[in-house]
Amino acid sequence: MIFTVDDLCLSYLDNFKYFDELKKKNPKLKVIAFAIANYKNGELLLESTIFKDWFEKHKDWVEIAVHSYDHNGLPDGDRDDEEYWIKKALDSLRPFLPKRYGYRSAGWQTTNKTVPILKKLGFSYIAYEGKIRDLIKDEIIETQIFNSHLYDIESIKRLEVNYEISKNTSLATK
Repeated sequence: MIFTVDDLCLSYLDNFKYFDELKKKNPKLKVIAFAIANYKNGELLLESTIFKDWFEKHKDWVEIAVHSYDHNGLPDGDRDDEEYWIKKALDSLRPFLPKRYGYRSAGWQTTNKTVPILKKLGFSYIAYEGKIRDLIKDEIIETQIFNSHLYDIESIKRLEVNYEISKNTSLATK
């Protein structure tokens, strides 16, 4: 089981305290946080001391993945210049990404070009519809994803309920 959160950006970073509390209760917790590189073209994570400090405190249990560049208007997958926007987000988030990095499109929208673009840019996986697909092996590698959005406190709180249920049914957190 994997916990993911979309819309990691400075505007919603304070809501990550709910994940911090969940981590205190569940030390083995790991989270994939799909980040917006420059939310509404006004919050460039690459230049943010606040984000860099947050990242240093969380990098042992939070994996950063690419969500979009600006989350402004159409999702990356609906833009005519989809590759440009995915690459721009990747380049801005690269210092925070692990060796094998992933992607989830804003609005979960993809096109028939999305996966070839991701492969070309070196992405290892794509998350969509509650699944994670390994782009190298071209196979689903995870089907138990509990997802929330960082702006939606109720969806974050539901993760704790799901975690407790999964512990009681012997599912292990990766």
